[in-house]
Amino acid sequence: MKRIHRYSIRHPVRVILMAALVTVAIAPGILQLKLRTDGLALVPKGAPAVQLDEAVREEFGVNDLLIALIRSQHENGIYNPHTLRLVRDLTEDLQRMDIFAPSDVISLATELSDRFQPGTLSFFPLLDPMPETPEDLDVLRDDLHANRLYQGTLVSYDEKATVIQMEVASEIDRVTLYNTLSDLIATKDLMHEKVDIIGAPVAEALLGRHILEDLGVPKGLLGQSTAGGDSSGKMPASLYELRTWIGQNIGLVPVALLIMALVFLFSFRSAAAV
Repeated sequence: MKRIHRYSIRHPVRVILMAALVTVAIAPGILQLKLRTDGLALVPKGAPAVQLDEAVREEFGVNDLLIALIRSQHENGIYNPHTLRLVRDLTEDLQRMDIFAPSDVISLATELSDRFQPGTLSFFPLLDPMPETPEDLDVLRDDLHANRLYQGTLVSYDEKATVIQMEVASEIDRVTLYNTLSDLIATKDLMHEKVDIIGAPVAEALLGRHILEDLGVPKGLLGQSTAGGDSSGKMPASLYELRTWIGQNIGLVPVALLIMALVFLFSFRSAAAV
C-alpha cells in the first residue's frame, strides 16, 4: 500500500488521468444498476427458506399485503358519510385497476351485512345503501359491533380509522405502485381524512429511494419524491429540522465533499490539493 501512495504522490497527473479513464469506462454500467432493499434481495435465491416461501406462495396463492389507512378527524370517527364515501370510491377505483383483481381488494365497501336483499338470498354490502342519516350510521355501527372480526382488522378499536387491504403480486414494482396509489389519493376530496399507504413491501422498496434522496441524488432522476417533512419553505428552527432540511435539499454526499475539501484546504494550504 505504501508503494501505491508514493507512486500517486510522485505522479499525481498520471494517477488522476488513470482514475478518470477507469471511471468513464465503468460509467455506462450505472444505467444497469438496480437498488433493491426488500427482504428477498438480502437472501440468496437458492436458500431453503426462500424456496419454501415461494412454494407456499404458489400453492396457496399468497401475495404481499398493502394497506390504505384512512384516518378520520371527524367527531364521529369513520361514522360520517364523507369518510364512508371515500372508502367506497377508493375501493371501486382500486378494483378497476389492471394490477388488482376485484377479490384482491377488501374494505368495508366489499364486506356483506346480515341483511338480505328483498326476494333473494343475497346479502346487502355494509355500505349499500350508503349510510347518510344518523339512523343509518347507527345501523352500520351496530352491524360492525355485532361482528367482532372487523374490530382491529378493518376498523380500529377507537373507530377513528379504517383500512383498505390490497393483495399485490410479487412481480409488481412497488415504487411504481406506491406512486400510482399516491396519485389516485391526491385526486380525492379529503375533508376530515388522512390517507397513508403502508405495508412491509412498500416500506422495503421505498427505503432505497429514501437512501438515494438523503445522499443528494437529484429528485428529477428519481421521479416522484417519497420523502415526508414540511415543504412550506420555512427555515429550520431546531437541530433536527436542520438535519432534515440538509438531507432533503442538499444531500449527504455534497456535504461530505465539502467537509473533505475543507480538511484538505486546512491541512495542505493548497488549492491544488483541494
